[in-house]
Amino acid sequence: MRSRPPSTPGLGPLLFECARLLDEVAQAEVNREAGARVLTPALVRLLPHLSTEGIRPTTLARRVDVSKQAVGQAIGDLASRGFVEMVPDPRDGRARLVRLTAAGLAAFDHGRGVLTFYEAALAARVGQTRIASLRDTLARVLPVLAEWAAGSAPTVSSRSSRRRGLGPR
Repeated sequence: MRSRPPSTPGLGPLLFECARLLDEVAQAEVNREAGARVLTPALVRLLPHLSTEGIRPTTLARRVDVSKQAVGQAIGDLASRGFVEMVPDPRDGRARLVRLTAAGLAAFDHGRGVLTFYEAALAARVGQTRIASLRDTLARVLPVLAEWAAGSAPTVSSRSSRRRGLGPR
C-alpha cells in the first residue's frame, strides 16, 4: 500500500489545533497562578456560553453537547467557588437560569487578560502585523461561520459523500 504524500493542513485543522494549543497554554497559566487546577477543559467549554443575563442549564447542555448531569456537576463546581449562581427564570418561574456572579465575571475577565498576554507574546514572536491581519481575517470569517451554523451552510453533495464512504449505502 502506498502512503499518501504529506500535504499542507487545511484551514479547519490549523484553526482547531491553534485554538486547542492556545487554550491548553492559557489553562495551564491560570491554574499555575491559582496554585491549583481551577480550570479544566470541561469548564472551559461552558465559559463562552455563560453571562450575567443567564442561561438555562438544559440549553447550556445542548450547546456544548453534553448531558444535563455533566452540566449540573460543572455548574455545581462553579457555584461552590462563587463564580455562578442559580436564579429563577423571569420568563418561566418553574425554570432556573445559571448566571455569572461578580466574582465569575472577574474570573472571566482575568482569563481574557491571560489570552491577551499570549496574543502579545505571539505578536512578539511572529510579528504584530501578522497577528493584526489574522485577527482581522478571523473577525470577517466569524459571522459567515455563525450564519452557516444557524442553518445556511453550503453542503457537499450527498453523492460525493457516499463515494468517500461517509454516507449511507
